[in-house]
Amino acid sequence: MNDKIRHLWYLLCRYVFVIIPDRLFVQITALITYSRLGFPYKPYNLSKPVSFNEKITKFKINPCNIDLSSYADKIEVRKYIKSKIGEEYLVPLLGIYKSANEIDFETLPQKFVLKANHGSGWNIICEDKNKLDFNETRRKLVKWLNYNAFYLSREYQYKYITPAIICEKMIGVNIYDYKFFCFNGEPKIVQVDIDRFTNHRRAFFNMEWEKQAYSIRYPISEREVDKPIQLKDMIEICRKLSSPFSFVRVDLYLHHSRIYFGELTFIPGGGNEPFNPVEADYSFGKLFII
Repeated sequence: MNDKIRHLWYLLCRYVFVIIPDRLFVQITALITYSRLGFPYKPYNLSKPVSFNEKITKFKINPCNIDLSSYADKIEVRKYIKSKIGEEYLVPLLGIYKSANEIDFETLPQKFVLKANHGSGWNIICEDKNKLDFNETRRKLVKWLNYNAFYLSREYQYKYITPAIICEKMIGVNIYDYKFFCFNGEPKIVQVDIDRFTNHRRAFFNMEWEKQAYSIRYPISEREVDKPIQLKDMIEICRKLSSPFSFVRVDLYLHHSRIYFGELTFIPGGGNEPFNPVEADYSFGKLFII
């Protein structure tokens, strides 16, 4: 989906579809997503949810999730990480900006990452500042700052976050991203994304690092993914960070044997990422007690 279509979709969600009740809106967006990805769609049973996507979708339209805002905010969550596991797990911060015009690109290093703090997927990864179009980057950031991610997915944790741009140090290029699905404070499954910017694949493992015979949205990776030496430490970090929540996905990075915190994700894929095979959606659902 290109930027113009994304922008048009946001305008429709923000100013037209806003009149559609949450329960109907999430069914429509799930149907669109499944169809776009080439997967069959079975309407979600939100009255008696059984599968993971059904449960996570029912969870995401709960207005009480506004209380999760400080954990979903990429700036505010740093305070939580510092208090729970220590500042050394945070990716070094280069700046926080309330507007795109505040960014002085000349003072930034050659490599850095820009993120909007109030949504998902609004990232600019700069591997070489000399190749970055500063004006185009600012235009993109201005657009994101004017978005409210709540209207795109009805995820209430985003609704009242004050928009800002965060700039972090680039810790590595195309490094493994370990996403731990944690239920009631216990990590159960870890997702590893591979070749995200070229030939996106995924692999799933249990906590004994046994590969699972399913994937979510993207094909199963055939590449061997070695068990991290730091796996026990990563599991313990996930236990500490996920302990207050019935479900959260804890995203961690490994770079030069050092563990870095990525983010806390409460609604993976907006609840709209198809499982393949579909039976895995129901296996995940058994782990999530609403």
